[in-house]
Amino acid sequence: MSDDAVEWKTSLIRPSMTLSRILLILGVWALILNIVNLTIGAYSGRKALWSGFFFSGDSNTTSSNLVMGDVFFLLIALTLCFLGLKGIRNAIGEGNNLLESILSDLSLFGSNLFSSENGLLRSLGSWLMVIGFIFYICWSIFNETWLDPGVYSVMITLISFGYGMLLFSDSE
Repeated sequence: MSDDAVEWKTSLIRPSMTLSRILLILGVWALILNIVNLTIGAYSGRKALWSGFFFSGDSNTTSSNLVMGDVFFLLIALTLCFLGLKGIRNAIGEGNNLLESILSDLSLFGSNLFSSENGLLRSLGSWLMVIGFIFYICWSIFNETWLDPGVYSVMITLISFGYGMLLFSDSE
């Protein structure tokens, strides 16, 4: 095998810390969305039918019955969380504590919110991420819909620009 093929396979087995964090965040978001959908309904107070929502057919229902799409979406969310945690574990090394690593990342993120000692760019990036998250939560609660593409576009833009600023400040 060529060196490029070996490097490509290694990158799949050992994803970067950035990709692993993104996978973990998406997995947790999907888990929360699935819980909201099963309890109060994620689509204007109605339960979203994931198969109809992503493909074709009925996208929502008033029934609260558990369907195969709910289980499949839950498995996808758990898989994303697992892959994210596994990637973080591989990135920090086997000897280090995974929970300590995640808590130290959260502590650094929190300190960036209220202090610019690590740089103004890190502080601004952290605030953009928090504003995007708060915007999504508030909009979803007030309008009783957790599946709005317009809200996603605003939230994802704020969070991705904020995360990009954090990455950019780390690369300097």
